[in-house]
Amino acid sequence: MNKKNVLYVGILLAGTMLSVAGNAQDLQDSIAVNPLDSIAAYDIFDKLSETAEGKVILGGDDVKSIINEMKTQKNNILKGWRIRIFRDSSQAASRKAESIKSDIEKTFPGVPVYIRHDSPHFYVEVGDYRTRDDAEKMKRTLRAEFPGASIVPASINFPPL
Repeated sequence: MNKKNVLYVGILLAGTMLSVAGNAQDLQDSIAVNPLDSIAAYDIFDKLSETAEGKVILGGDDVKSIINEMKTQKNNILKGWRIRIFRDSSQAASRKAESIKSDIEKTFPGVPVYIRHDSPHFYVEVGDYRTRDDAEKMKRTLRAEFPGASIVPASINFPPL
């Protein structure tokens, strides 16, 4: 999403909020909001469309899909740690990285393994650890086979529930 879309969404939402604030009494009679609803579960567009008299008209980009995309991106990425077990820039680096990834997946099923290419280097990183201590435990296990293993900060995937 580019800056123009973000600005457009911000202006549209600010205008919507001002309009809602101006007609708060009318909306209070037609919209029932549970104070225990979380912000993530509350969908203002659905609540506004429930009003008997008013209509919500969105112009330009589909604002609802942009907001949902932003929520998805924000909720699926956390700051955390991974263990880097391989770094190489040779011509055979890609094949070596694939081979190491395959070996780790067989040895530690269920542990995510990632190959990252940041030209000219290929990296193999293991895990999605929220704390450095959790990453340290796995690093000790991997050190027997990968003595150069190191813990690196990373944007990790949200752990499955």
